[in-house]
Amino acid sequence: MPPPAQAPGLLLLLLLSALLGGCLSPMEKPATPVLHTPPDFSISVPTRQVDDPWWQDALPPALVDRVDALLQDNPAIRIAAQQVAVQRARLDEAEAQRWLDVEGAASSRGQRDDGDGSDTQRLALNARLPLDLSGRLAQTRDAAAYDLAQRLADLEQVRLRQVQDYLLTHIDAAEASQLLALLAQQLKSAGTLLRLTELRFAQGLASSVDVLQQREQLAALRLEPNKVELRRRVATNRLAELLGQTPDQVGGEPAALPVVAATFAVRKPAELLQRRPDLLARQAALAASDRRYEAALREKLPALDLDSGALLQLASGDASRVLSIALEASISLFDSGRLDARAAAQRAELERSGIAYLEAWLQAVRENEDLLHTLRASRTQLRLSAQRNQVATDLFEASRRRYERGVSDYLPVLAALRTLQQQQRDHLALQADQLRVIVRLHGAMGLPGPAAEGREEG
Repeated sequence: MPPPAQAPGLLLLLLLSALLGGCLSPMEKPATPVLHTPPDFSISVPTRQVDDPWWQDALPPALVDRVDALLQDNPAIRIAAQQVAVQRARLDEAEAQRWLDVEGAASSRGQRDDGDGSDTQRLALNARLPLDLSGRLAQTRDAAAYDLAQRLADLEQVRLRQVQDYLLTHIDAAEASQLLALLAQQLKSAGTLLRLTELRFAQGLASSVDVLQQREQLAALRLEPNKVELRRRVATNRLAELLGQTPDQVGGEPAALPVVAATFAVRKPAELLQRRPDLLARQAALAASDRRYEAALREKLPALDLDSGALLQLASGDASRVLSIALEASISLFDSGRLDARAAAQRAELERSGIAYLEAWLQAVRENEDLLHTLRASRTQLRLSAQRNQVATDLFEASRRRYERGVSDYLPVLAALRTLQQQQRDHLALQADQLRVIVRLHGAMGLPGPAAEGREEG
């Protein structure tokens, strides 16, 4: 304890510090962002009751297994999990700064003078406990906690994006595989059509222009498989990368488009605020900025520390012990505007975080609205394409029956077959596009609940 003569001086210092701290006028906080939440989407959303991650009940079991493997081995997910671990350690560090800090020191000294010698050994122990009367350390700790929440939400967002990327790439590879099969059929039909045209030309029933047109069409068609094969190879290589493997390690290339259920867990736009990891991350970033702003303001307030120490000294066989305890107060009286500048910077960061949160919310609503409209349009296009497919099939069957009855030759049959195969290619592209929209819409609607710590290790 300080001597009685020093107590009035310390008391005066504390009163002066409190007076100066009370006179400080903090800056006004930025206004909280106001989110206008529409009552419903403009298009009715087909919903489901199960609230698991969307792929658990929207995909076939074999594809769910591949997604599970992705969640375990994907490099981007593993990096995000380690970023969570880093922030957790920083939170522990911020928490530790609020509590007792104990240091120990030891020394030994020997001295010789005119034959006389002395030995001195010292052992010291010092403990410091910050008295966070201003709450600055608590605000700093809370900011670190919200930073951790942001990292957890970022991890969930990475999971969501990597699953989406994998499924979109899977659809690309499957579409390319099916398109290669259709192109093989078209090449066979085009080759037959060219031979028949050349035969008709030899018989004087067709012109050289007809032959050249068929040759040009066949030559153009032969270019397509090479392009599609490249797309398929690039897609399969990307699938391997997403699984954390090299291309030679991945087998079972997708040969058919997957089935993806088009029922969703979100019913209203407001639900996105608790389901989309990117919005949860923005919320946490806003809260962390608010705590840092509070901490910057409280740096101007008095800081109190409780110090205690113990010293054991052994000098030439004589032992002495010293125990001390002190209450230390400090305040910045003049800093050339450094603390005000720091508080102004944190206020600007707080305002920026609020605007970024508002922007992310508007983008989320717009993204879902766009995808819902796109899904409705794609359903209409697929329905009309199916009708056109039926017409092309009927035309081919009618041409084939006329040929079998001897009413016409084989050329109209081949022309109808080529039309049917082209329509099948167009229909396949529409099917793949609709699947991509469904996958993106699932991703745009987020995951169930806030980012869970139990899934952070990946």
